[in-house]
Amino acid sequence: MENFTNTKVRQNQAILETWTSKLNIRDYYINYGSPTWIVSKKQLTHNVEQFARFTESKGNILFPVKTNPSLVLLEVLAQMGVGADCANRQEIDLALFAGIPYERIAYNCPVQEVCLSTNLLKQGAIVVMDDPAAILKVQDRLKGRSFPGQLWIRVNPGVEIRYEQTNDNQELMSHAATSSKFGIPAEDILPFVKNLKMPVTGLHVHVGTQMDNLTSFRNSMEAMHELARAMKGVGHEVVHLDVGGGLGIPFTEEDEFPSLDYWVSEMSEMKEENFRYYVEPGHALCGNTVALLTKVETIKHSRNKRWLVTDVGTDQLAKVTLLRWPHRILNPDGQPLPKGGNDAIAGPLCFAGDILLDKIDAGNLQVDDPILITHAGAYTFSLSNRFNGRLGPSWVLIDENGHEKRMNKEGRYDNPNLTNYFWDLRQEKPAVETISKERIEKLSSIYLTKLAEEDKFEYLQMERTGERSFAIDVMTESRVSFISMPFAIRIFGDAVIVTLLHMMNSEKKELPIWGRKLNLDCFGQVKTGVPVRIRVSFSNPVKELNGTNTIVARFETECWDCSGNFLLKF
Repeated sequence: MENFTNTKVRQNQAILETWTSKLNIRDYYINYGSPTWIVSKKQLTHNVEQFARFTESKGNILFPVKTNPSLVLLEVLAQMGVGADCANRQEIDLALFAGIPYERIAYNCPVQEVCLSTNLLKQGAIVVMDDPAAILKVQDRLKGRSFPGQLWIRVNPGVEIRYEQTNDNQELMSHAATSSKFGIPAEDILPFVKNLKMPVTGLHVHVGTQMDNLTSFRNSMEAMHELARAMKGVGHEVVHLDVGGGLGIPFTEEDEFPSLDYWVSEMSEMKEENFRYYVEPGHALCGNTVALLTKVETIKHSRNKRWLVTDVGTDQLAKVTLLRWPHRILNPDGQPLPKGGNDAIAGPLCFAGDILLDKIDAGNLQVDDPILITHAGAYTFSLSNRFNGRLGPSWVLIDENGHEKRMNKEGRYDNPNLTNYFWDLRQEKPAVETISKERIEKLSSIYLTKLAEEDKFEYLQMERTGERSFAIDVMTESRVSFISMPFAIRIFGDAVIVTLLHMMNSEKKELPIWGRKLNLDCFGQVKTGVPVRIRVSFSNPVKELNGTNTIVARFETECWDCSGNFLLKF
C-alpha cells in the first residue's frame, strides 16, 4: 500500500466564518436575552453542499449526533436529506423525531447493544460494529434471516495516523491510532469474516478529532480500498466505504487547518469506481454554524488584571476551558477582542480553570454588554453540564425567513434531580399514621373533587399554520377564574388528538391514541371566560417494530403561561 505521509501538498487553509460579522449583537441580546445559542442555516447548508460533492448524495453524510444533539440542527439537516450517526437509543430517537428515517441512520459505539443492533438491521438502518463477539451474537439472533439494513465493520487500519501540529490533547482524539480501543485491527478482519454468514457490505474508519493532516485521511482511505477488495475474495461484497469525520476547523485566526473545499478536492481524487462513499463530519459540518451569545455579568479587578465574568463557562464550553481551545469572541460591535492585553473573559463557575479567553484587551466593555463566542457548534452543547446549578441556553435559528426562537432556555425546575428522584419513599411498617376519611374530606379541594366536572371549553377556530403545526382558539368556562392543571390537560389533550387525527386524514375519531408521558408547566395563570389561543406542533412520527407509532406533541398558550408536551402512541 502506498503511504502518503511524506507527500508534499499545497496548503489551502481554512478561514474563520463570516456570518457572525453581519449580526447586530445588541439586537439579538435585546430580543432573546443571554445566554442563547444562534444557528446559521445558510452556513450549515453551505457545509452540507461541500461534503455532498465528495459523497455525491446528502444522504451519505451521516452527522454524528454526539457532536451537537440540538433538535434545531437535526431538523434542518433532516430537511436537507442528511443522515445521522448515533451512539445509543436516545440519539437514534432524536434523529427519528427530527425526521431522519432508519435507512439514513448509522448505529456505531464502542459497546454495542446486541438487541438494538438486531432490531436496527431489521428496520433498514446501518449498524457499524467492531466487537467480533457482539457480531456473532447478532448473527445468532437473526437465525439466518435476511434483513434490509446494512452491517459495516469499523476498521483500525494500522497505518500511520498523525497530526501535523502536536498538542496535549491528541492522545484523547486519535481514534484510528494503532493503540486505540476503536475498530477491529485490519489484519484480523479477513480471518474473522471468512467464517461469518452475515453479509458485510461496508467498512468504516475514523481518524480522530480536529485532524489537520490530510495524509491521515489518505492513508486510512487507501487501507479501506485494499481491505474491501480482499473481502470480496472471501464472499463479502463491500460497496460502502465510510471515511468518518475528523477534519478540524480553526477557532481563532492563528489556527491552521486544511479548508473543507481542499479536503473534498483531494479526497475525491482518491475515489474508485464501484464504491459508495460516506462521511461523518462533526466540527467541519456544524462547528462554524453556531455561536453562543452571552453577556458580561460583572467585572473584577485583581493585581492589575481585569476579569470580565460572563453568564456561561465550562457548563456550556467544557471543550474550550478544559482542553484549552480558546475561541474567537466578538464585542457588541462584532469586532474580535484583540490579544495582547491583561484582561480575561471568564465563566461564572467555582473553579479556577473556568477561563474562556485570556490575555486580551477588553477595551471599554461594561457590565451587561453582550459578547458573541463563535465557532461553538461542535462538542459544546453535547458536553454541557449542570455544575453549580447552571441551566441550558435558549436556541435561535437564522434562516431565509429571518430569525426565530426554536427552544426556550431551561427553567428553574427543569432538572432531572427534581423530576426523577424518589422523595421519602420509606415503607414504614407499621404505617406512621392512618389519615381518616373525615380529615381527607376537610382538606381536599372542592373544585377538584366536585366542581371540576363542570369545566367546559369549546373551539372557536382552528388553523393549520405549517406542515405539523396549528393555532387554535378556545373559549373556557369554569367555576374558578383560571385554567387549572387538570383542565389544561383536557384542553391540550383534546386539541392534540384533533390535530393529529386531522394530519392523518381521519374522518372521525376511531383510531386509538394514548398518552405515554406528560410534561406540563403552568408558570402563570391563564384566565377563564375569555378566548385563549393555543399552539400545537408535532415531531415526525417514529415507527416502532411492533407496528405502533410514537410522536411528540408540543403545546403552549400564546402568552406562554402554560406549556408542555405529550408523548403519544397510536
